[in-house]
Amino acid sequence: MYYHFKGKVAEMGQIIIDEKDVIIKRYRIRSTGKDGATLETSIPREVFDREARRLGMTVEDALEKLVAVWRFNGFRGLHLSFECKVKQK
Repeated sequence: MYYHFKGKVAEMGQIIIDEKDVIIKRYRIRSTGKDGATLETSIPREVFDREARRLGMTVEDALEKLVAVWRFNGFRGLHLSFECKVKQK
């Protein structure tokens, strides 16, 4: 999956972001965990609410049943999705 900006043509597995049509919000980043091993930031509430509606869940159910999944590699930025929690055996 690759991120491309400003209307470049998408190929399979790519995400196109047209910067003129996006909502931009800036959030503080906090260092947490042992020796600052983890960073935390906020997710805009409307993003989570929209995903809950898309999945046919109430926000309360979604908070219980979903986890945030970040995908990253050599491409710029991160891709965030919400997926059902995997039950521990």
